[in-house]
Amino acid sequence: MYNNLNFKMALNTDILTTYEGLQIETKYDHLYKIIIIGDSCVGKTALLSKYLKGVFPTSPLSTVATEFATKIIQIKEGGYIKAQIWDTAGEEKYKSITYHHYKKSVGGIIVYDITKRSSFDNVKNWYDDLITKAEKGCIIALVGNKLDLIERNEKKREVSKLEAQGYADDNHMLFFETSAYNGSNINDIFEELLQTIYTERRKIPELKERDNILESQNVINLKNQTERNQRNQSSNDECEC
Repeated sequence: MYNNLNFKMALNTDILTTYEGLQIETKYDHLYKIIIIGDSCVGKTALLSKYLKGVFPTSPLSTVATEFATKIIQIKEGGYIKAQIWDTAGEEKYKSITYHHYKKSVGGIIVYDITKRSSFDNVKNWYDDLITKAEKGCIIALVGNKLDLIERNEKKREVSKLEAQGYADDNHMLFFETSAYNGSNINDIFEELLQTIYTERRKIPELKERDNILESQNVINLKNQTERNQRNQSSNDECEC
């Protein structure tokens, strides 16, 4: 059986973004799995792209099933966190696949479009799915995206900030309104979510012990997924078609 800390440290020396915004090479202290969910076309992939690369995709394609990426950041308290972030498809036909990736998630981001009422009405379904399938004590952030459209034309707003904030408070969720287009509040979502996960899970010995197990499992899963991606890339490179 692998020693959790040694195995984890042996796997990763990575580029991180410190709390002050500097980029350096380091090893991480904790690995947290985060899942992004919500209706199709609310901007989940664009939000993640803006956070990871600082780029808004000009011709975004719908996510097929799930995709993942990682990033290391330094939080105010808790050291260095490696976030394993899963971007999921919002289409009904992929739900049986995406449900599988709720497992072992200690954090979730539910995204809705503030210019599309139906995407907010469906938040309850996403929330119910997440709290029943993710890890016990999963910390959730409710995110209203496409704030830039409202800043240009307030009449496009179909979900009031007050209503969404109230729903988030009633269900013990963090709340943000953001724009994947101009980057408004993007960093705040992930940094506050990760800090809250660390803080809350350290309070409960059962969850703290569970995290040690999850981190080992997630590291192994991440290593296996990375190896599969590398094999696929090698196969593509060898193709002469």
